Amino acid sequence: MATGIQVRNMPSEVGVSVIEGAYREILEPSFGPDELDTLDTLLDGLARSEVWGLCAVDGEMPVGCILGYPFTESNVLLIGYLTIKPGLRGGGIGAKLMDEAQQRWFGKDGLTLMVAEVEDPRRHPAVGDVDPRRRAQFYARRGAQVVVGPYFQPRLEGAGKKRVYDLFLTILGGNAGAITRENSVRAEQLTNFILEYFRDSGEGSDFPRANDQEGKDLLAWYRARETVALHPIGDYAQIEIPRINS
Repeated sequence: MATGIQVRNMPSEVGVSVIEGAYREILEPSFGPDELDTLDTLLDGLARSEVWGLCAVDGEMPVGCILGYPFTESNVLLIGYLTIKPGLRGGGIGAKLMDEAQQRWFGKDGLTLMVAEVEDPRRHPAVGDVDPRRRAQFYARRGAQVVVGPYFQPRLEGAGKKRVYDLFLTILGGNAGAITRENSVRAEQLTNFILEYFRDSGEGSDFPRANDQEGKDLLAWYRARETVALHPIGDYAQIEIPRINS
């Protein structure tokens, strides 16, 4: 990693201007508008400690960031965003941020499972230097595994935002009991996570609504089983994600 780069906590160790710079210069170029929380939502979440954030800085210039979303009822930590400033990817900053996040956040407040939403490289093309294949390879080097079950990102807060499809729900780490000896994850914990996450998002606290057959089918799929198999993300070409009815 480049010398002189430090990892600082957001918001206690960086100002709002640095966070806004990270949002405009790093997050917005890396994620589509439906995938990304609004700046106001992010700032409010950080202020309330509903979002945990780390920023890699070179002097006072943000060069990378990672954001975690703790869901304490289901005991799941969602790594919502991890990205590096365009032109600086591949230099070890992402690995440093992930290492710091795991050390500082994982296991805190009873969180037993760490997950991320990763674009399926077979269905999301590379755009500039944002390449889903490289993201999958990054997580593969860290031993990440895909939940072999249906999934989509909920509708986030903000006008006009939509659900995002063709994402891998990916396990980055699990404490004892979270992942079984048969290399699977408990479906009940995933069900509880989906409910907590979706109801805390733009979907609303009444998710799934009566007319949301897709949402009801998603929950029904997980509720119908005790465990869900895992598959290494590095072998994503062999992963067949079940489709829900809708």
